[in-house]
Amino acid sequence: MTIKFIKKNQGITRKISKTYQVTSFLTKDSSENVSLAVSKATNHSETTKNIRSDRVYYVLEGKLIVKKNDKEFVAEPGDTIFIPKNTEYHFEGTFKAILINSPAFRPEDEQISKL
Repeated sequence: MTIKFIKKNQGITRKISKTYQVTSFLTKDSSENVSLAVSKATNHSETTKNIRSDRVYYVLEGKLIVKKNDKEFVAEPGDTIFIPKNTEYHFEGTFKAILINSPAFRPEDEQISKL
């Protein structure tokens, strides 16, 4: 195992929609165990689940709202939301957040049911 150093300009940006993008810094190519990205949303609304990975959002800016059944979690800068694998949830808002997946994110494991 070797130490990885990823500079801020080495991120790979994926545009999910007009209102949401994710810039990946640590990917499955670097580690199968964990991935790290920065997600940015502007008035975004999405229902999704990851069938393989636990997910952590750490909010840097703005407000991230996560809904599951009749519960609503409102995260602001410094707050963290943990979502277990295979959990469908709705998220919305305008925010910038660190996004961690364990094991590492793979696009084929993400099931977006509503954008």
